[in-house]
Amino acid sequence: MPSLVEVFNRDVVLSYLRPNPVAVSPLVQSGAFVSDESLRPLLTSGSSTFVVPYINGVDGNVEQNYGNTILTDIAMPRFIDAGEMQGRVAFMNEGFVESVLGQYLSKVNSLELIGGMLNKYWQQAAENRALATVIGLRNYDQANGKRFTTDISLATATDASRWSVDAYIDAESTMNASLRGRGVMFVHSRIAAKMRKQQLLEQVTTSDNLPPITVYNGRAVIETDTNTQIGTGANAKFITILAGPRAFAYDSVPGAKDLKVEETQSTGNGAGHEILWTRRNMLIHPQGFSFIAPKDTLTGGTARESLSASWADLQKAENWNLVSSVEDTSIRFLITNL
Repeated sequence: MPSLVEVFNRDVVLSYLRPNPVAVSPLVQSGAFVSDESLRPLLTSGSSTFVVPYINGVDGNVEQNYGNTILTDIAMPRFIDAGEMQGRVAFMNEGFVESVLGQYLSKVNSLELIGGMLNKYWQQAAENRALATVIGLRNYDQANGKRFTTDISLATATDASRWSVDAYIDAESTMNASLRGRGVMFVHSRIAAKMRKQQLLEQVTTSDNLPPITVYNGRAVIETDTNTQIGTGANAKFITILAGPRAFAYDSVPGAKDLKVEETQSTGNGAGHEILWTRRNMLIHPQGFSFIAPKDTLTGGTARESLSASWADLQKAENWNLVSSVEDTSIRFLITNL
């Protein structure tokens, strides 16, 4: 089998990498992840924190002023709900020892396979950061009035407390009407299985060059058993997380010295190793919230310095603060029995 150093060609691997590996994720295809040109400078500036403005929509259900001819009748303007959100960029990297890549190096199209592996790796990294974020928002909600939560679960499950399309519609109805029927939902594998048994899932292709996604009532479905089940047995409770369109601002760029091969000499007690390093800077931030963790409490790094928020940091209730109104955010939590 050829060695990593013998096979590796950075330019060829780059040709197999998507400019944005997250593009194929249901989070992007569903519209839950949105990006614009204002985000890229936040990633390339070198700053680990950012502040971006938000403006909520104007309520068109409030009747307008009507003009007249009376000089002393003064029309009062309406206020626009606007403010700032605070967030943090994640500076991430991962190394793969040559032995891990052996199954790829033995193939004729080894560099294409390595490129595909890295595309999938960074897609999963983005989805896991988004999941950790919404878990943190749920913990925040649990500690602050449960305004985002619809909980029909019971200590002893009944037909009325189980997952159903009615329960889903009730949870979604707490959102602004413009945010319903689109976006993404994180569900436990047992809830997803129940959806399939009820024949409520469909495969939808959003673009000719992207794989189809699984959709439930207009929402892309991501299965995960991470922090989506409370308890065990017949009375276990399941957390379904809904994220509507534009729920997250996101962007990502390759980090400095991305796709470099390191040859070590002292590791392996002098035998040495060959390691492929990939690096990516990523911004994933929920609309309407600020990430307020003090820098000295972060754990995304080492004991000597942590510049990024780890999954554990993202999941802490105290690290989040709602800066918008509940009605103008599109993240909701549904708790049911099975």
